[in-house]
Amino acid sequence: MKKYVFAFLIWVMIIPIAILNGGFREYVLVNLGVLARPLSGIILSVCIFIVAYLLVPKIKNCVKRDYIIFGIMWFILTNLFDLSSYIKAGDGFAGLLQSYNIFTGNLWLLVVLSTLFSPIIVMKIKEKK
Repeated sequence: MKKYVFAFLIWVMIIPIAILNGGFREYVLVNLGVLARPLSGIILSVCIFIVAYLLVPKIKNCVKRDYIIFGIMWFILTNLFDLSSYIKAGDGFAGLLQSYNIFTGNLWLLVVLSTLFSPIIVMKIKEKK
């Protein structure tokens, strides 16, 4: 149970990074026009992987199933967190679904897939060392 709490705390550490990334997009990348949103998604996905790479290996006594559960847990938590933001803004579930539309330039799908797969990819990388 302790390892899942640690995995949850790692995910919590991603929240301020995501918020800072959003601010960076709105105040700096916005000058890039249509490239701002996709670039922001790529940056956040890379940050999620870096956090996973640095911290997930610190969770001891994990088996493959644990890394899969970490990814699923992060995926669900990320979507619930985002959904709560859309609900607060008055857009609800429709807003969340719209964020998955890659044709709008939004790479949210890449972000949530990063949360899903980063723990397992980190496990595979660490296994090879």
